[in-house]
Amino acid sequence: MLYDRGDQTAATIIGTVQQFIEEMNRQMLQTPTLLELRPEAVQSRELTYFDFLLPGFVGMGVMTYSIIGLASTMALYGEQKILKRILATPLKVRTFFASQIIAHLVLSVVQAVIIVAAGVLIFGGHIYGNFLGILVLVVIANVVFLNLGFIVGAIAKNVRAADGLANAVTMPMMFLSGTFFPRESLPGVLSTVVGYLPLSPLLDAMRGVALDARPFWEYPTELGILGAWIAVTSVVAVRVFRFD
Repeated sequence: MLYDRGDQTAATIIGTVQQFIEEMNRQMLQTPTLLELRPEAVQSRELTYFDFLLPGFVGMGVMTYSIIGLASTMALYGEQKILKRILATPLKVRTFFASQIIAHLVLSVVQAVIIVAAGVLIFGGHIYGNFLGILVLVVIANVVFLNLGFIVGAIAKNVRAADGLANAVTMPMMFLSGTFFPRESLPGVLSTVVGYLPLSPLLDAMRGVALDARPFWEYPTELGILGAWIAVTSVVAVRVFRFD
């Protein structure tokens, strides 16, 4: 068999002829067929770069809204002495804080729904997993972000300082925790350290639920990291927050 070295289809043709010769040799020698190929067509999942980005947008939106929004609000309340005035009203302190937390949790869920709906309906993104699992992860992680917002609002002396400090907290997580590119592309030590920031386990678990269609409880490590953040930030928030 002679072929032109410049022919791009030569390898395919040679392979086909070789397969035919091997089959003819097997038939002439009357050897049994031990292995048989049975092709079966399946529908694979179509994943794009935007599918990777969509959970990142959800996590980034929830994080920035909770930390920056709540920190600015608490700093404004403190700057205008609103928090001290609350102490003089019949309103219970725990009721005030519960209302703030519940309101932000509800709005974070609404925000996540809007971002996912826009990503799927307008930009053609794909969500293969259970959407309720995504919302559960959003609520769990948002408790961490709200605690960070309380901490920043308590430390900052005014609204400008709160905005700057809140951005200093959110920006590193936004760019390093895997919002726009896989965290594994970072240098080894940095990738390991960033994996313990609260946004990182949220995005890892959320992408597993959204793109791999896995239940959220199959991510115990990520849930454990978020649980540890909730415990630590809750203690710190209670200690640093003051009405005066």
